[in-house]
Amino acid sequence: MVNTLAHLAIVVSNIDNAKSFFELLSGNQATEPHLVESQKVNTSFVTIGSTNIELLEPYGTDTPISKFIANRGGGIHHICIESDEFDNMIKNITDTGVRTLGEPSIGAKGKRIIFFHPKDTFNVLVELEEA
Repeated sequence: MVNTLAHLAIVVSNIDNAKSFFELLSGNQATEPHLVESQKVNTSFVTIGSTNIELLEPYGTDTPISKFIANRGGGIHHICIESDEFDNMIKNITDTGVRTLGEPSIGAKGKRIIFFHPKDTFNVLVELEEA
């Protein structure tokens, strides 16, 4: 089993402004914003060192990400761990009593993802992504 930190997600109200800032900060080109309709977000990725940063901009007004901005003004949203044993990891984690937030779905990279309830993961929203 190989698990790696896939990305750190940051919620922003303006993805173009955030993209410009993180390009300047990292010295790298960010990906063009991409709509992920199933998650109701626009996303862009930029690499800093060996870490990927995912920028999340809400798509619509009544979405989890728009509510995050309304309540917190944006900021760090979640960490994503990539696993080559996606289904086994879900089972192993949920067998310990950790709840999921729904069923697996397709994420920004076209891979299966699932989120674990932050109340069960030390107040950190954790996303698991299939390798």
